[in-house]
Amino acid sequence: MSTFTSPVLAQTQVVSASSIPHLDFKKTQVTFSDGSVEFFQRPLVLSQLFDHPTFKKSDLLIAVMVNGRVHAKNEILKIGIANVTPVWFDSVEGLSVFRRSLVVITASAAFKVFGSEIGIVFDHHVTNGYKIKKYNEEEFTQEECDNIKSQMTQLIKNDVPLTHEVLSHSEAIHYFKETNRPYSLSLLESINEDKVHCSCCDGFLTLFFRPLLTSTGDIGDHFDLRLSAKKDGLLLIFPLPNKPIPSVSESSEFRLISQSYADSNEVAKQIGIECVGDINKSILNGPTETVLMMENRQDLEISQIAEKISVRVKSGEVKLVSIAGPSASGKTTFSKKLGAQLKLKGITTVVLSTDNYFKNREDSPVDKDGNYDFECLECIRLDALNGDLQKLFRGEAIHPVLFDFVKGKYSYDTTNYLKLPKNGVVVMEGLHGIDENLTAAIPRKQKYFIFIAPMTQLNVDEYNFIGNQVFRFYRRIIRDYLTRNNTASKTFEKWRSVAVGEEKYIFPFVDKADTIWNSAMDYEPSALYTYVLPLLKTVHVDDPNYNLACDLLKTLQFFMPMDDHMVAKTSLLREFIGGSVYE
Repeated sequence: MSTFTSPVLAQTQVVSASSIPHLDFKKTQVTFSDGSVEFFQRPLVLSQLFDHPTFKKSDLLIAVMVNGRVHAKNEILKIGIANVTPVWFDSVEGLSVFRRSLVVITASAAFKVFGSEIGIVFDHHVTNGYKIKKYNEEEFTQEECDNIKSQMTQLIKNDVPLTHEVLSHSEAIHYFKETNRPYSLSLLESINEDKVHCSCCDGFLTLFFRPLLTSTGDIGDHFDLRLSAKKDGLLLIFPLPNKPIPSVSESSEFRLISQSYADSNEVAKQIGIECVGDINKSILNGPTETVLMMENRQDLEISQIAEKISVRVKSGEVKLVSIAGPSASGKTTFSKKLGAQLKLKGITTVVLSTDNYFKNREDSPVDKDGNYDFECLECIRLDALNGDLQKLFRGEAIHPVLFDFVKGKYSYDTTNYLKLPKNGVVVMEGLHGIDENLTAAIPRKQKYFIFIAPMTQLNVDEYNFIGNQVFRFYRRIIRDYLTRNNTASKTFEKWRSVAVGEEKYIFPFVDKADTIWNSAMDYEPSALYTYVLPLLKTVHVDDPNYNLACDLLKTLQFFMPMDDHMVAKTSLLREFIGGSVYE
């Protein structure tokens, strides 16, 4: 698992019933994944289904999908029609349940060690796991790490039930105050629900967001807890399909990404916004100052990047700025803002797109299924790209190349030419932008690599943060609808192939970048709220991505919506909702 994507796994398939029987409130009709139908007395405990052949598999049964939604294995159903599918460990949904359960166990173990004196916070993704920090920012000791791990092991050995409890609002406020949970309190104070759902592990409560394993014993020994390489946190590590637990901490963290999160956390503390509840309170009190601070911070950071580049361009060292990032990172707006800042510093930019260097479609490589692979490095005319760059660097003129995506052919615009002046730099963006092999003919010292992605530091509570993929989903769903009239379901369908390409062609090279830029703005779910909410609600219950849509919808609804008139025409968010001055 990279820092920016969930593992690219097969999804659990949704089963649809062929007919609706006469309503019988004493029975539940169950349709299994093999199409067989059986009737059970209601209410039905899901564990009653486990003798069915479809639930027989050597892999670990994690949960049960019922009518498109994931449920705990011991959940009680009171409905009359249940289309059920086993959720195994090696599925997207199964791994998600496993991870959340392991997090709750870790939180419970840490409380046994520290009590309410020292709080822990799950900070961000690392390869195969999560990074954990102390709320007071002190370092962990090896002894503390060992003690927490020992408590986790004991909880798992005792096979403690993981239960779902419901508190009143006042009960929850009192409990989270007593146990020193400021993020949980901030959320509860901003959403004001009369009932607060919690997960319970050996008497320790956390806010409930999604189903867990039924007991701690299912975790087994499939985890490790260790100090981070810099000893600035703990790493909770677990195996992924085809990705065993890394042997050393250094292989779990991207150096530059960890630093980017640390920088974002520092800014968050300065402006007083560390969690979703803080954002909500800011919006209720008037979001103007928060929005302006976040927008100005981004512009300042881009100016600082431009300053670093300009110094190296003027010295004659750097000739190429190459930008890469996963889908919906905001690369287009970033590139244009960077170009404007470079111009202010006396640097002229020549813009190239790697997409224009695609091979003619009939010459493109194919994947194992016989489909054209437009994401591999071999689909690009590397000799032509490198040749044009070398000519530009020698001061020669080149004709722009254009790729016609309808015809699947490239051509040269012989009526125009590009030439790199003195104090000029080529700015190029593309999937392979930070892969040295894309521009192998150009010496590394002449290239400045930039990786861009939305890396929010926002936590929902102490143990659940907003994953980077969430912001990207919201952005992409809106943009696909506005520019291509695609449904959210269509975006989900395409996401898997996009994620495969990113996992293979971007993330392995992140630490080769000269600069990482965080394109996230913590207020953006609130600004995107009214755009993305109705689009997510169009995903039908029989859609294979219904569970994902519901999870994204639930996360969105933690945020207070805000009016998008606050989003400036120069904002990176306008790349996705329209109205950008850079269009």
